[in-house]
Amino acid sequence: MKKYIADSAVFIMGNCPIAAAEMVTISWVEDEMRSDEASLRYDIAKAEGLRVEAVEDRFLEVVKDQAGQTRDIEKLSPTDLGILAKALEYKEQFGDDAVLITDDFAVQNIAARLGIIVMPVAQRVISDQIIWQKQCIGCYRHFKDGDDCPICGSPLRKKMKKKVKQKPKTI
Repeated sequence: MKKYIADSAVFIMGNCPIAAAEMVTISWVEDEMRSDEASLRYDIAKAEGLRVEAVEDRFLEVVKDQAGQTRDIEKLSPTDLGILAKALEYKEQFGDDAVLITDDFAVQNIAARLGIIVMPVAQRVISDQIIWQKQCIGCYRHFKDGDDCPICGSPLRKKMKKKVKQKPKTI
């Protein structure tokens, strides 16, 4: 039986075909409900059996490490990192029966690296994994991180370093 881990997109978009009683999420997802409709969908899902669970630090550290390697760490919110950690925990327990429901491309990028199966809500699934880097807009040098170039002082922008031909597993 599939185990579904719900990202905030499930409640924001509101068109998930999975019953609330079949899903688990983390409490941090509630912080991302920006509209009354999304908050209402979240509350209804909890009333219908959505399980809200804590995030285990050991899985969170693995996720942070992977997100650091791809440079997605700057794009991912604490909630994104937490939902990935919960999905990784379920993957360890249930293997390919664990499915992360998300539309977030950065989340999908890390899920692909971790071998987590992804199911989109309203968006498409990413076609490749991406590793990011920073590039100076002045001298065009590349750096792992930062906001300003340590050489010339110009701002750094995020730029794709390479694509890896491995999209996430999907159902």
